[in-house]
Amino acid sequence: MLLLAYLSLAQLALADMNNANTRWSVMLITVDCLRPDHMSVYGYERDTTPNLKRFAQQSLVFENAYATSVWTSPGIVSMLTGYYPSVHAQNGRYSFYDQEMASPLRIFEEQGYEVLGQAIKGPSHKNLGFKHSLRKENGLERLIEEKSKDTKPFFAWIHTKETHLPYTPSDQNLARWAGDFESSEGVEAVQNHFAIFRPHDTQVSFRHAGNVAFTKQDAPVIRALYDGEVADIDQRLGRAIERMRETGLLDRTIVIISADHGEELLEHGWVGHASTSYDGKLYDELTHIPLMIRLPNQSLTGRFDALVQSTDLMPTLMELLGFQEINITPEMQGHSLLPLIEGRQSNPRDYVFAETTHRGWTTPKTQMQNRITMVRSKNRKLIRHVYGDQSWLEAYDLKSDSTESHNLYSHQAERFQDLEKVLATWSENNRDVAASLVLPAAHKQLRSMVEELMRGSLVAAVDHWRNIAVMHSTWGLEAAPFYHFEPYQAKWQQLRLSAANQLAQVLQCEAQTGTWRQIASENTIDNDLWVCK
Repeated sequence: MLLLAYLSLAQLALADMNNANTRWSVMLITVDCLRPDHMSVYGYERDTTPNLKRFAQQSLVFENAYATSVWTSPGIVSMLTGYYPSVHAQNGRYSFYDQEMASPLRIFEEQGYEVLGQAIKGPSHKNLGFKHSLRKENGLERLIEEKSKDTKPFFAWIHTKETHLPYTPSDQNLARWAGDFESSEGVEAVQNHFAIFRPHDTQVSFRHAGNVAFTKQDAPVIRALYDGEVADIDQRLGRAIERMRETGLLDRTIVIISADHGEELLEHGWVGHASTSYDGKLYDELTHIPLMIRLPNQSLTGRFDALVQSTDLMPTLMELLGFQEINITPEMQGHSLLPLIEGRQSNPRDYVFAETTHRGWTTPKTQMQNRITMVRSKNRKLIRHVYGDQSWLEAYDLKSDSTESHNLYSHQAERFQDLEKVLATWSENNRDVAASLVLPAAHKQLRSMVEELMRGSLVAAVDHWRNIAVMHSTWGLEAAPFYHFEPYQAKWQQLRLSAANQLAQVLQCEAQTGTWRQIASENTIDNDLWVCK
């Protein structure tokens, strides 16, 4: 009876929200490298997040949320699209998301939302549907002041880096846990460098620390410094939430607080994550992320220990806002969490997945196909490494070994055969979904190219042809490009050949006029070669 009453109240609240006059805005705040097990709102012994504790009392808190990758671009794009990294392919600084490919953010715009974001000019984010760029400096605070005076609904993504290397907390929060700590080579590295590369042969242009020797004595100091950063972002978010309350913006905005990925703090021998360590890993300290969602009317609250993934966020928002009937092709790979939230479902998924290149953003193009993939259930995990011709597996019983210290695969492989099959099926499914994402977009580019050619706009046509070539290059960097497999291989080759032939024919026609034809004549090139058909 209580459950039925609860569901009735929730349904009434959602129905009220979907009224055109009360449409909620969405503010997604992601904190780089933020670990839930270092947040007191998630049970950490140090009171690092008192403000988020208060926020959580009015929110939906997910205890077992996981990122899809361990560096920013693939993790954030998964969150914004509902697709896994090997589908959206934003796995390196050489990858581009095409403007014709499906993106939920475009649906927000079609529904009358202003769509704003940070870092949206880079290749991974610029074609996701963002229309306006937020300033990096005080972007959250500026946004609150501007939107408190504007009633038009908006979707805004704000990304902050307080908990990213280097760890330089405020004096107040430095003193709380670090005190008069003893410095060392390792401690100085985390205080001064954006990246601390593990291999000795690293060659990148930006400033980094190399050849650092960490010691056991460094661990508590480094964690204290990191905790100070967590306290800093908690205070900033606390001020922002209070300002939203004062201005009334909190009463009409869904606020989500999450992270792109976690951060290693010497649990497995190093500090940072794939992009900052040149040493990709998929342990829980890197994949486990916070996820808190506050609805304006606080109709739905509570804590949930079911497995959820960052890909689930966008389907959840779309159902909350009444957009779930709007078609997205291919269908998002995440699941709406509303059935879990409303008590109609106990476990939206049996597994979560993640993947990474070995060196994150800093991975050279020649090493992009070397990948690490992971499948995790509530109590077990399997990690697969591929590096050139070599591959190996790690397997962990998380119930008895929560720190992932004892690889069981060499002598208990049979216990994890089911996870091997699940991981293989997931990889194959990603290939099919990637094809469904890319092929329709490429056909749209081809049609646009032909239309521009018919108008005589050769430069514009070349841009569409180039976009198809960029898709080929982007997905060609994946470990198993969809166009290497049938039936997609033949379709992709035919599409690219058709685009090239259309463009070549027009170029031949162009060659019959002006200087091109004169050059051909002067060099005794047979004019029959230049006849338009």
